[in-house]
Amino acid sequence: MESWNGRLSLLALSALYSVSGSLSASHSLKYLFNFSFNVPQQPTFSRVGMLDDLQIDYYNSSLMQVEPRKPWMKGSLLTKYWNQQKEISRSVEKLLSEELRIYASFFSIHYLEGMWGCTQSESTTNVFVNLKTETAGEIDCDIIIMKCSATGIFAATNDPLSILDEESSPIRAVNASCISDLQNILKLGKAALERKVAPELVLFIRSLSPEEGDTLVCLITPFYPRAINATWLRNGQAVSAGSNATVLQNQDGTYWMELLIELQGRDPRTFSCQVQHSSLSETLTVRAGVSRPYEVFRADPIMGLMVVLAVVIGAA
Repeated sequence: MESWNGRLSLLALSALYSVSGSLSASHSLKYLFNFSFNVPQQPTFSRVGMLDDLQIDYYNSSLMQVEPRKPWMKGSLLTKYWNQQKEISRSVEKLLSEELRIYASFFSIHYLEGMWGCTQSESTTNVFVNLKTETAGEIDCDIIIMKCSATGIFAATNDPLSILDEESSPIRAVNASCISDLQNILKLGKAALERKVAPELVLFIRSLSPEEGDTLVCLITPFYPRAINATWLRNGQAVSAGSNATVLQNQDGTYWMELLIELQGRDPRTFSCQVQHSSLSETLTVRAGVSRPYEVFRADPIMGLMVVLAVVIGAA
């Protein structure tokens, strides 16, 4: 069975792909949660608070309190914030336990995942809640206009929003305070969000087997903020067919990216990896096998893994 920490980390990571570290862009305050039904050695309810891509606090039903995860969060907010977040978390746990346990039993659901929170840009504001199961459906609600859409088992209910109309619903508290909390925490986290770490590039060929062919790898690490534009060029022209990318977070909060492209018998020296990032004064382009000190070399699976580990560990 997948561990709680692994599930929560993946859930939090999935939220990072839609946010930017730039203060001029849209910002979000999200609380991602996991609720488990009768799963041994795991808290019934856990959640992490995320300001854009930064984890700012943590709560679970064993702790029974919200703990700050950034030094600038400690002692910087009114006690009201911490008490309110604890009450919202406890209310969400109670709501899920009372209203959805029968669904969990009938459909053999072990986990519920989701988030509540808000986003704000120069022109738009959004307050939302999302709830989903492993396989049985989900609910998405726009709290400002009080409208929901549902799939799976939740679509069978006449009004998936009806539970949000109760006076004691935690959603009312989210709607009342989320935007002001976002604005206050943005001020506290301004320096962390504005920091810049310029990326470095390493290019190499990964050869797993003759059947699978060669893959050209552009390893980009470390960088911050997360928003980055990385592209393969062949003979100076952008090419995307046969390419894919993965972005993961380092322990220090920076990111690394692996940009791959299948060579399909083509000369790797005709390819370049091009990166644009807010930390760079100009576009960074490294040509495979030409630009020093980064050389293209052939790596078997073990050597390729060693290269990746060496670069990532060195950057973390």
